[in-house]
Amino acid sequence: MSRTESPAGATRFVALLCALAVAAALVPGAAAAVPFDNDDAAAPAMGATGSTADQTVGSDVVVGPDETVSDLEVVSGDVVVHGTVEGDVEAAAGSVRVTGEVTENVEAAAGSVTVEGRVGGTVEAAAGSVEVGPDATVGGDVEAAAGTVTVAGTVDGDVTGSETVRLADGATVHGDVAYGERLDRAEGATVDGTVTHDESLSLDSLQWGVTVDELEALDELAFLPSPVVGLVTVVGALVVGALLLVVFPDFSGEMVETVTDQPGRSVAAGLATMIAVPATLVAVALTIVGLPLAFAGGAVFALAAWVALVYGEYLVGRRALAEAGVENRWAALVVGVVGIELLARIPLFGDLLTFGVALLGLGAGALTIAARRRDGGDGVTETPPPDPAPGTV
Repeated sequence: MSRTESPAGATRFVALLCALAVAAALVPGAAAAVPFDNDDAAAPAMGATGSTADQTVGSDVVVGPDETVSDLEVVSGDVVVHGTVEGDVEAAAGSVRVTGEVTENVEAAAGSVTVEGRVGGTVEAAAGSVEVGPDATVGGDVEAAAGTVTVAGTVDGDVTGSETVRLADGATVHGDVAYGERLDRAEGATVDGTVTHDESLSLDSLQWGVTVDELEALDELAFLPSPVVGLVTVVGALVVGALLLVVFPDFSGEMVETVTDQPGRSVAAGLATMIAVPATLVAVALTIVGLPLAFAGGAVFALAAWVALVYGEYLVGRRALAEAGVENRWAALVVGVVGIELLARIPLFGDLLTFGVALLGLGAGALTIAARRRDGGDGVTETPPPDPAPGTV
């Protein structure tokens, strides 16, 4: 990492790391490559020396003092390296601790990252805390979106922290130091490069890897893609809505009945779901071990909320046509999607309307699923829709 590009590089790194954590958590197929025996109650050791691309999902991993493994990839659990990892350590985990040696880089989304041995490359982390111990050495940079970055050992490159950076007595940084909020520097700490306070590194200023200057540039260009974005949104919603009506005709019909019979309860259920799910995800994230699951759950819920919006638009269109005496599900989909998307462009009112429609779809879906479970249905089996009566679709 160059001296002039460290702040932007750090924020881009955090966004990339979070994306990797979500992707890793969403792909449990990596477990097929797990070479470990998880019968023991204790954290499993890595086993074979010199194995390649070791991966594990959901387990604690310990590399013993006399063990040597290649690139290590871990999702969930804790990671402890007492031995040697010839390559990189990539982890979305509860904690990562290196008392032995990692010859290349450590990249982690974790509750804490602690280096008490040697890391030959860079330490990149999105964590609650990152620590380089008194006897530790990092051959590259330390880049962290963390509450606290503590350096008591030696860092051959730069140190970049989003919040508080602490340089303990005896710490040596051969590069630069950049911090977002606060610097605690002991008198015996040595920094060969420059020390910079950069507020853009703060987590409050972090916008998914986009710097403040880049956000301002995007605002200036915001008017350019508006019509295109609107058209793509409408087409995407129509395609997704059509697929939902074809693949889940029974479920879609039951949602119509739910909204017709219980419109107020549907909105209330949607609001309750919109509050409960994020709160649950936050609670899971605070357990540290559940951090990757919270990332994955957030991604899935965001997708579900968008699908709920499409369903809500369809339900509104269905209701509007019913008032006119028309029963046509395809026309209802078009009227609902196009109508809501056009009204959504009205300042303030459009945002409130879109939110309300999403709550309607989310709540109707939740009530329909709950009703199916009460009736003993699994919510999967669907029957083809009946042939339409003459003059209807």
